[in-house]
Amino acid sequence: MATVKGQNLRIFLRSANPGPSETPLCIAAATTCTLHCALDVQEDTTKDTEGDWIEQEPVGLNWDVQTEALVIDTINPDTEHALDRLTVGALFEVSFSKASGQDSEESVMNMKGIAILSDLQITAQNQEFSVCRATFTGHGELGIVPPNNE
Repeated sequence: MATVKGQNLRIFLRSANPGPSETPLCIAAATTCTLHCALDVQEDTTKDTEGDWIEQEPVGLNWDVQTEALVIDTINPDTEHALDRLTVGALFEVSFSKASGQDSEESVMNMKGIAILSDLQITAQNQEFSVCRATFTGHGELGIVPPNNE
């Protein structure tokens, strides 16, 4: 598996039911990003189980994304945070890509899924950059998207 440096990771958002003219929203000026995938297990031990160890059985998968980004002031609607488009409880299509090519302008989509914006925080401290923190909780499958040439 290849290593991806943070500056080469791109996260794109769009409404789960986008309008015809809606462009994906890139999380620009991100300082951190965490993708968390987990397996839920349930105890499967009965009185007839032999040995002292508890047996576990998988019962589900879940995922979430947490990101923190600087709030930037830009006139380019494709790269600004567009905080007015972020509504807690709304469904978003979340796509992750690894930037490739010169100056990281080209990207290849690697993973995609539908998620709920479950937490949104904006922090603005005196004399500091404002920071937006968002958590997207997976709503269904997180899938791997093959490159266009495969």
